[in-house]
Amino acid sequence: MIVKLSMKHFYIMMKSIKNIYILILITLVFSEIQIPPYDLNNWNVLNKTMPWVGYQNYDEFPWCRATDVFPYSIKEIESFIGKFDTYSTTFSRMIASDLIDTNIVYLRVDYPLFLSDRDYIVEYHSFAKNRNIFYQWTAIEHEDVPIYDNAVRLVNAAGEWGLIFISPDSTEVSYSWNGELLGDFPSFSLTTAWETGGTEIINELRQAIENHYK
Repeated sequence: MIVKLSMKHFYIMMKSIKNIYILILITLVFSEIQIPPYDLNNWNVLNKTMPWVGYQNYDEFPWCRATDVFPYSIKEIESFIGKFDTYSTTFSRMIASDLIDTNIVYLRVDYPLFLSDRDYIVEYHSFAKNRNIFYQWTAIEHEDVPIYDNAVRLVNAAGEWGLIFISPDSTEVSYSWNGELLGDFPSFSLTTAWETGGTEIINELRQAIENHYK
């Protein structure tokens, strides 16, 4: 039996095929980004005091990590980091954290002086391992978010929050992220930016939690 398609149905079918192809292509590209395991060693230390900050090359990208111990339970901390669309109210440099779709968020970070903002679209998920909780995110593209002229899109953005159980009221917080900044960012300032960024993220998270529970 021969089925005749109207132009409208043909257009819809071709658009669906195009969307499937784009999704497959995006999956192949971004699935190559490997987030370092929590127990990875041999970091180059940027700050020995708390919060501790370090970096190293991993899977062809510069990865950074900041850690500290919080006097709060995993559940108390998770209520802040588990909602990516509220980051702009927790972290001062985050000027946008817009929910685009289920577990998909557009994030924009303000950069000082003459530097362009950085933005990225990420899809995140969480999982438990033993008594620990992890949130991971990787960059994707989304048709509802255009490329903005005044921001550099971080197409390789990826990272992880690790909430490591110490005791019922004590948790090690680990924040790992791909330190690639692209665009007009001067390479000689990268380590300073990584140390500053990691320190700010951890300290501002702690402050937000303290203000909430005091």
